Amino acid sequence: MCLITEEFQHQQTRYQGKWKDVFDSTFAFGSYRLGIVIVGVVSFLIVCFALYENYEAFSRPDYAILFALNCFLMPQLKFLVGLRELSAVETSELNERKNKNVADGLAWGFYFGYLKLVLPELLNRIGLSDQFRFKITEKKLFILLPKTCYTYDDIEDADSRVKFAGHLPELKKSRAGIKERSYKHAVHRVEMPRPDGKIDEYHFVLEYACSLMSLYDMSVHAEAPFTAQERDHQVMLFIRKLTEILDGCPDCKGKYKLVPISGNETNKIADVLVGMHNAANLDVGADD
Repeated sequence: MCLITEEFQHQQTRYQGKWKDVFDSTFAFGSYRLGIVIVGVVSFLIVCFALYENYEAFSRPDYAILFALNCFLMPQLKFLVGLRELSAVETSELNERKNKNVADGLAWGFYFGYLKLVLPELLNRIGLSDQFRFKITEKKLFILLPKTCYTYDDIEDADSRVKFAGHLPELKKSRAGIKERSYKHAVHRVEMPRPDGKIDEYHFVLEYACSLMSLYDMSVHAEAPFTAQERDHQVMLFIRKLTEILDGCPDCKGKYKLVPISGNETNKIADVLVGMHNAANLDVGADD
């Protein structure tokens, strides 16, 4: 009753005055709607028939009390044993209270606000770069995903072997009232020392998933309490959701690499990147 009273107050703003939508969001009928209606009608007819045939028997006070108790206690018992599905309103409130929608929201925001715009143009940006078009062998955007959610302003601070090398030609798009907004990918050079003293160089289009910094900020902000366990769980959900979103987009699929890292250890990023690079080359060689 509290839920439906609350939603009735927002009938116009949330549901455009539609009573059906109010009931749908408050009561979790789901796919059992027709069955519930049939059972309800049949039960009502049976009760009416029983009252008609045995009015004096069912008019006793103890029957009336038992009927009232059943109407009140059965829904509570069903809820306690976990047989009642949460309504849309209850699910939304629970997710909001427990910060369960954070990862999904950040993943969708990262996609619509950035990746959906830049990934389809990535190969073209690389091709336009006289400086890097032949140096970048893995023509994908490598996205660092630290488990701690902390992102360094300079990746070199996390691994001294990863050096900033320059930018790809900028992409300009007018968006949200900003004319010719600039999007520029950073190219990083990974320097891997060899036993003979020489250095192998690898070039990657590389950046952090900046959305994860929001999770980090939430974990240290008093008004948005996030435990370390909750943050770690949200990172996993973020990676899973982002992968699902990007793989479902034909313009983005195959143009990115998600790079999960611990974030606690420095001087590990280069090893992970070169390992992924070598594994990709082995796969290509096997296909040939």
